[in-house]
Amino acid sequence: MNLNTALLLIDVQAKMFAPFTPVHQADDFLDNILKLLRLARASGTQVIFVQNNGQAGEADETRTEGWLLHPEIEIISGDLIVQKSLPDPFTGTELHQALKGRGIHKLIVAGTPSETSVEATCLKACELGYGVTLVSDAHSTYATKENTAEDIIARVNRNLKDFVSLWQVSDVQI
Repeated sequence: MNLNTALLLIDVQAKMFAPFTPVHQADDFLDNILKLLRLARASGTQVIFVQNNGQAGEADETRTEGWLLHPEIEIISGDLIVQKSLPDPFTGTELHQALKGRGIHKLIVAGTPSETSVEATCLKACELGYGVTLVSDAHSTYATKENTAEDIIARVNRNLKDFVSLWQVSDVQI
């Protein structure tokens, strides 16, 4: 059991996997999230789900289908769910206090969207003194008019490489 480490899964909500608007490589992304979750469960590592509370009319509006975690993700006793309304889940939430209260100093981060919530979470966690590992093949996003999703994901990995450890799912040992 790794008592000082938590797996932080960001915004793995149903809206990110919607049939006509899924994130980049949604099936592979979900497989990697589920692998990380199995590893954490097997080792007794704390699992924390960060759930975005969208505004009225948004696909992840609070208490709508798109707001729910993906149906293949099981929440078990002891998991922590943190509700956020900003990209960074440390601001305006109990996350930092909950981690400190549990003696957690290291975070393994995965989720969506790469260029907002994932990047903001990693940077804020580093600022707060956490050791951060970003799972480079377990975060995803959408393409924009200017950039492909692959380019955005690669850019986030490059932007963060000086601040966090970058691992792939196959490297993760909890």
